[in-house]
Amino acid sequence: MKCRVTLKSEVSRGTFYWVCDVNANSEDEALVVAQHLFDAQTEASEEWIFADYDVDVI
Repeated sequence: MKCRVTLKSEVSRGTFYWVCDVNANSEDEALVVAQHLFDAQTEASEEWIFADYDVDVI
């Protein structure tokens, strides 16, 4: 099944979200696949370009 997974991490300077689509046989497997994709992507940090943003005045 195709799943959209959102991983959320509270870090010292804010909140980080990772959203990706994966193919998996269960929700547990989807979580593991998403974590592996995140790990692989962070190794290629030079590819990171923020293409969208939202700013709220607080």
